[in-house]
Amino acid sequence: MSISTQAAVTVATDLAASQGLPCDDQAVLHDGSNVVVHLRPAPVVARVATLTALVRPGIEAWLTRDILVARHLAARGVPATRPLDEPGPHHVGGAVVTLWHPGGGPRVDDGTAGRPARGAARRAVRAAAPRPCADLALALDLLERSASLSAPVLELLRAENERLGSSLAAFPVRPLHGDAHPGNLLATPLGPMWNDFEDTWLGPLGWDLACLATSGLMDGGAAVAAYPGPVDAVELAVCVRLRKVFGVVWRYVLGLRFPSRRAEAEAHLSKWLSRESPVQDQ
Repeated sequence: MSISTQAAVTVATDLAASQGLPCDDQAVLHDGSNVVVHLRPAPVVARVATLTALVRPGIEAWLTRDILVARHLAARGVPATRPLDEPGPHHVGGAVVTLWHPGGGPRVDDGTAGRPARGAARRAVRAAAPRPCADLALALDLLERSASLSAPVLELLRAENERLGSSLAAFPVRPLHGDAHPGNLLATPLGPMWNDFEDTWLGPLGWDLACLATSGLMDGGAAVAAYPGPVDAVELAVCVRLRKVFGVVWRYVLGLRFPSRRAEAEAHLSKWLSRESPVQDQ
């Protein structure tokens, strides 16, 4: 199982001590798929992989991609979170941790860092970029091992994942954030700032728009309508359907670490089975 919140804070504090960072007033900023800890009074934020490490073998590659893409964006002046000069991934107490500037941090000069950052980011995205359907399959394997879902439901979810994955392959691709919901858009003194590029991949535009369309944190329809370019309706529909499968599965994954959320996962599955399941299309 993934480590507890307190264990994640301890890991982050131990890393701060090894890096010579003053840290005696830690604050947990987020506790979900990962634990994000502000190592106060040091101007540093630690991101400790918890459930993501449980689902994704070789989580270091995912976190390295996050760092490389963030550096690339920093070199271009894009409002996004900035990794430290030595961000990791660091291995501490059996956990994997990365280090970041809070609130965005300093801008990287494009003349000195831009070209290497661009090249590294492109290689990371093209050579090892995750695919949502592959990631979803890993999550379903985890839920099967933990006996969180019945065999018939697992079979139904896997079949839908494969069907939608085949449809997804027909659409043109571009670099995407990969998890572009409002929870990854931070409000900072410098303005809105994108965070968490762990899921960056080359895919159809509809995927990032589907992340907005299915969010419960905002009016998803209005967000998609505000997109300044053309949106393929068929592509968006496929991506929205796949994103809803993600919503079902990741709620059960979160339930492994937060038992109080199991009821929410069950209610979401029931809703999906009645409204979104391919059984309804037959």
